[in-house]
Amino acid sequence: MEIKALDMRLAKLLSIALLIFSIHTQALGQSNRAYRPNWGLKFNPLATIAYTPGIELGLEHTIRENASLHLGGSYLNDFGIYPTKNFDGYKLMGEYRHYQPFKKRHQNTFLALQFNFKQTFAQGQTYLDRANGNYQQLTEVSVTNTTLEFLGAYGKVFTLTPWLSLDTALALGLKRLNLSSDNVPPDAAFILFDDNIFDFTVNSFGSDWYPLLRLQLKFNIELFRD
Repeated sequence: MEIKALDMRLAKLLSIALLIFSIHTQALGQSNRAYRPNWGLKFNPLATIAYTPGIELGLEHTIRENASLHLGGSYLNDFGIYPTKNFDGYKLMGEYRHYQPFKKRHQNTFLALQFNFKQTFAQGQTYLDRANGNYQQLTEVSVTNTTLEFLGAYGKVFTLTPWLSLDTALALGLKRLNLSSDNVPPDAAFILFDDNIFDFTVNSFGSDWYPLLRLQLKFNIELFRD
């Protein structure tokens, strides 16, 4: 079952890569206008094949000539793609974006500050080390994973049609992971998680900070223009 899920994931990645190449080819002849939507609807296809997959939508609103705000959300679930996973959750996103003045060299490029909040809820069986490691016990555990992300990004928007565009960016920042559970016995020294059940491997509860590098891809549908 795991091999089948991996094959499905690779097939989706290949399909998206081919789609990006096709869109980039079309965009070369369409990028002669500024992307400044009064209101724009965003869809992120990469979210469906992420490590914690989901359906992600957002709205972008221009607040002045070269600046916009983006608010978005995502429903996280395995959707039956990964049979060994058992989780659901949500993600909230906010972004302030500053576009470079529209010139031939810097067409539709931007700098952005991003903030993301993600929370997932997982349930499964794992081994607990009990009584100072004298024995292990297989226990049903419910785990909450809370993630905060702070990112700076540089990107470019490729306009495809008068109402459709491709939004790409490379983001660098920090993320804070916090793992908690309500039903772990007090004498459990640490937990050996199966990362096929939970969305990451960890050997203790608590919080920590990690560096983050991410490629971002979104489709924009312009609902209204000034």
